[in-house]
Amino acid sequence: MNVAYPGPWGQISEADALLMDVARRIQLSKTKHEIAETNFRALCQHVDREGSPLQGKVVECYPSGSFATGTAIASRVAKDQHDVDVVIELNVPPDSPPNVMLEFLFEAINGDPDSRYHGMVTQKSRCVTAKYTDGTTVDLMPVARLPGQPERAGNLFHHKKESGETYHKPVNPWGFVKEFNERVEVDLDFYKSFMGRRLLVDGALEKAETQPMPDHVPAEEKSPRIVALQLIKRNRDIASRDTARRNMRKPPSVVLAAIAMEAGPVASNLIDEVINVANAIRAKLREKTGPRRTILVRNPAYPPDVFTDRWPENEQAQDLFDIDLRRLVVELDRLRNEGLGMSEKRDILKRLFGETAASYAIDSNLDARRHEMEAGHLKAGSRGKIGASLAVSAVAGTRTTPVRAATREGGGFLKE
Repeated sequence: MNVAYPGPWGQISEADALLMDVARRIQLSKTKHEIAETNFRALCQHVDREGSPLQGKVVECYPSGSFATGTAIASRVAKDQHDVDVVIELNVPPDSPPNVMLEFLFEAINGDPDSRYHGMVTQKSRCVTAKYTDGTTVDLMPVARLPGQPERAGNLFHHKKESGETYHKPVNPWGFVKEFNERVEVDLDFYKSFMGRRLLVDGALEKAETQPMPDHVPAEEKSPRIVALQLIKRNRDIASRDTARRNMRKPPSVVLAAIAMEAGPVASNLIDEVINVANAIRAKLREKTGPRRTILVRNPAYPPDVFTDRWPENEQAQDLFDIDLRRLVVELDRLRNEGLGMSEKRDILKRLFGETAASYAIDSNLDARRHEMEAGHLKAGSRGKIGASLAVSAVAGTRTTPVRAATREGGGFLKE
């Protein structure tokens, strides 16, 4: 049986509703977002503290990657854990020895034995990672600005202790985030559908009127492209749990985001948009124009910044991700099948997005039906199907205006 949810907020197929519920489950909560903000700011201040080897050298400190584009997801959904990537711009010569700069940053964070972060810190090849007791992490990547280059372009410091590999890499994460957020727009129809789903599942109108904190945007206020990327990333993370892939790099989120920017018009239906973005990535994967017969993806805001310098390691890794995306598309097409039972749909969602997210989506679907039945809005349709009319007409008059991404969360709506 397939349930459709028509009403003043737009019509939602059951497959779309299930994906929306998965997307809601993998979002960072507002509380976790605020904790991440507090953590990275405290770390940056700690690096610049009196007595630090980098005292007075911190120019800027800001989130990059998924946190800055609004595509961040809970890396461990059941525990609502997250990872934050942070750029820490330092007033040092851009040709400074990478091993020295990374060691300075490690010492600046690790501090003395009785200091706040001592023992929580790991030096990696391009960043220094602070890991908190709840399992969440903050990766701080030191960058030195390059004179005469576009705004905030700089050298990243790469040093691999095991092999001694050392070099400078030109990057501009700030430029990429700016371009991404300017080009990826929200969609009014998607907002209406997603908000209707949220109200139906939560069963509370007042939740729709809660104003998000600055820099935290609920899933329903994001572009469908942002949410599609989140779901593709979640699927990537589930696939990477396979024991045969333990030592393999995951396709970087920034690569997926860069390709998604060129995926054509945004679809209002979430399932169509996920398939659209997945197919766009697959088409790019088949190019194989790089020196290793792999793809070459550059920062559109700063072409010297190559996003695919470490992944894919080889053609086989690229082909493996192509297979994963093909499986995702095939399974999502199956999810549309009206003949599938709820247990079969649970299995599909579990394979694609993990047990926690799948169970949440199924339970939310059952709750939505229960709310509608209690309100008397479920009715038999043609061929014995059931239709549902959302009981949200009280808020149907709220006007919303889609705007370009105005925050680091990749979207937002202004109420008029």
